[in-house]
Amino acid sequence: MGTPLVLAVGVSLTGSGRSAAATVRRAAAERRVVIGGSQELARASITAPRSCQPTSRASGYLNPLARARVTSERIDQGVDYAGRGRLAAIGTGKVTYVRTEATGWPGAFIEYRLLSGPDAGCFVYYAEGLNPVARLHVGEAVAAGQTIATIIPGWSTGIEIGWGAGRRTKTLAQQHDGWTQADDDDNVASRAGRSFSALITELGGPAGRVEN
Repeated sequence: MGTPLVLAVGVSLTGSGRSAAATVRRAAAERRVVIGGSQELARASITAPRSCQPTSRASGYLNPLARARVTSERIDQGVDYAGRGRLAAIGTGKVTYVRTEATGWPGAFIEYRLLSGPDAGCFVYYAEGLNPVARLHVGEAVAAGQTIATIIPGWSTGIEIGWGAGRRTKTLAQQHDGWTQADDDDNVASRAGRSFSALITELGGPAGRVEN
């Protein structure tokens, strides 16, 4: 199980009316985000706490690669794989982004928000060499284990899966780790990427490789 969120402390509850309420809201939005064993102070939506942690199969989450045959590649913003087969939703969720062109990635980008389990509120993305299933659309509800994309065999960059940021095609590694193009060039394994690799392992899938 992942480390639980630690709320920021030292909040003054003095005052009254709108001023005090605003103080409480700001404090509630300042959360300790724990990724891969590290902590950082981040601004997070009070309706979408971001633990985004490795979680056991007992949580009800499922291995998204269970119907695919893949070879593990590097951990970067997320986890890279090469292979073929179908990609499934990890848990109950709602699709927040679907596009196959002009994504800023070498291929498609699909994102959904988990609505249940210990990582409810977190976003998951599947990117690059894949095709969304027919008629997959933003706002669509998906169930744990439901196929949402197929891997394109032989795609030059393979696929990448990981924690999303809920901001179009931005990743959690970019938003919270400050991950850059230089990190990509240097094969840096982000904390968010390591976290997602550990999640896949917990769910019975293959871990990614740390190359730097």
